Amino acid sequence: MKSHQAKVLHQVRGIPMIRYVVEAAMGVVDDVVVVIGHQGARVRKALRRYPSLRFALQKEQLGTGHAAMIAMQEIPAGTRDAVILCGDTPLIRAETVRALIGAHRAWKTDLTLATTRLERPFGYGRVVTDEQGRIVRIVEESDASEAEKEITTVNTGTYCVNIDFLKESLSDLNDDNAQGEFYLTDVVGRAYRTGRPAANFKIHESLQVLGVNTVDELARAEAFLR
Repeated sequence: MKSHQAKVLHQVRGIPMIRYVVEAAMGVVDDVVVVIGHQGARVRKALRRYPSLRFALQKEQLGTGHAAMIAMQEIPAGTRDAVILCGDTPLIRAETVRALIGAHRAWKTDLTLATTRLERPFGYGRVVTDEQGRIVRIVEESDASEAEKEITTVNTGTYCVNIDFLKESLSDLNDDNAQGEFYLTDVVGRAYRTGRPAANFKIHESLQVLGVNTVDELARAEAFLR
């Protein structure tokens, strides 16, 4: 982003992008947990208008799987399912989150993964499927083979997951990968290995669920909202 500011604090139409994501979530559910770490105090301040938010502090940034582990500490007892959203997807809509939850429950699955197709999927985790089209795993760009990099269906980082399955899966994570991080995407592989592969919730409007990672992408999000 060519900036020292935490990415989620960059503004789209004068509003920190994290606020768009929080409002999309709050438009669907009552309990929302925000994982904070780098510049956490500033993120809290940007979200001070939402007093019902819960915050989970990730002191070390050890990956998306680790962030989910930290978030679990703030999820209310008795919660059946959780939706996981990325703080850098300001174009996500409440109706998309609602549709994801509806599909997850209708399909009665442990894990539902939101995917989309990109002509140029560089930088995104690729969705690997078997001959029957079932999701086998997500492979990150840095770990993908040349053949896997040709896959155009990508992980959006948006999930709906059964809490019990998530707890079990997070306890099995390891950091044996190119980044040395705990990947949340590894729970997708676990779902396949246990005979309950992740359901595929396809999102056709890709821009809605893609992360803002560069100054150019920030400008594109701004233009889209205008």
